[in-house]
Amino acid sequence: MKTIKNVAFLLVMLISAKLSAQTFTVTLDWTKKANPMNNSINSVGFRADGQKVLSGTNCHPASIRMFDVTTSDLLWDYNVGTHYMCIMGVTFSANANYIAAIEEFGNIFLFDNTGTTPVIIDTINTATSYAFCTAISPLNDKVAAGCSGGRLKIYNISGGTLSNNILAHSGWVTAVAYSPNGNKIVTGGSDDKVKIWTKTGTLLFTCSGHTGDITSVKVTPDSNYVISASQDKTIKIWDINTGTLIRTITGHTRSVNGIDISPDGTKIVSASSDSSCKIWNFATGDLITTFGIRDSGSVNSVAWSSDGSRIVTGNQKSDISIWRVNTSSSIQDAFYTISLNLFPNPAQDNFTIEIPVSASNGQLKLYDCLGRVLKTYSNLSQPFITIPTTDFDDGMYFVVLQAENTRAISKLIIKK
Repeated sequence: MKTIKNVAFLLVMLISAKLSAQTFTVTLDWTKKANPMNNSINSVGFRADGQKVLSGTNCHPASIRMFDVTTSDLLWDYNVGTHYMCIMGVTFSANANYIAAIEEFGNIFLFDNTGTTPVIIDTINTATSYAFCTAISPLNDKVAAGCSGGRLKIYNISGGTLSNNILAHSGWVTAVAYSPNGNKIVTGGSDDKVKIWTKTGTLLFTCSGHTGDITSVKVTPDSNYVISASQDKTIKIWDINTGTLIRTITGHTRSVNGIDISPDGTKIVSASSDSSCKIWNFATGDLITTFGIRDSGSVNSVAWSSDGSRIVTGNQKSDISIWRVNTSSSIQDAFYTISLNLFPNPAQDNFTIEIPVSASNGQLKLYDCLGRVLKTYSNLSQPFITIPTTDFDDGMYFVVLQAENTRAISKLIIKK
């Protein structure tokens, strides 16, 4: 609910004529090396509480390291040895009990992370020539790996047994992510396609539009949208429930290698081979700010902490960097935190909105999730307004009340 309110809050700010500007800055907290030979970082990730961060690097030797976010202390340094190649992806499970790392030649390393130091508990061989990405399910019971031969392989964490073996793409599977609600899996491939699957591996949608390898996919916190990054220098937003392209974001001059979404769902952060990271407005695709380390080479991976206060990046020169995110707003923006009372919600045939006395001379507007005005109501003299759903499709909407001293918003779900 908090995520939806924040997305709605951003939409209202975009359409309000009386909007006051928000200040947004990103500053560097610290930078450390992720590899003793300064090998390139391929993947970074936060623990769910935002207090620890992982990195995985190229070889030889390939390193998996864990750092304390606040102090920058190196807490764990795991060398995979000469029998294995580069670490292509690292991730914590949602409950932080497990760490998964994917090795270039198709091996998944699983670690128990419940003790003081992670302990390896399994090495799963995917029986593929190469592997590129990994993700742990929100229920912390399965680990997915994107591999060569177009294969998406999903294993049970308990016992390491194969759960699903899916021919997902005509090329390599280069990106994978679970939706936060656990109902869907999203993949990206070297065939330039993004695909949306059920959690058991049934294909729902193929999303075409990129013209280069997919490098990263993420699902928004509300599980409604997919964000994809590509070597074609673009970021795309897709509707996870229809596979429809919502928006294409441009601005990087080279490959976009990594993306993540702010925990409130209002911003996208991207990392690129052009040595920069950028933050974008999710609702409009507008650039908010650019940050990075001068002459850092390619920035290969990026992640946003769960509390929204930190971003971690990993680059070609083995720099793992923690960035502090700072935002400030004027008091006027606080008017938008008021919620409207509307019922029933979800609505089937109609819904009723309670109108505050102070808003009798205001306007009521109904927006879709892309910020488009669908209906406007100006006669607010009655304490309640009942609106039929005849003209609306099933989906998510935002009801916005604007008056001289009142600005309120609520999310509405219509399910006929």
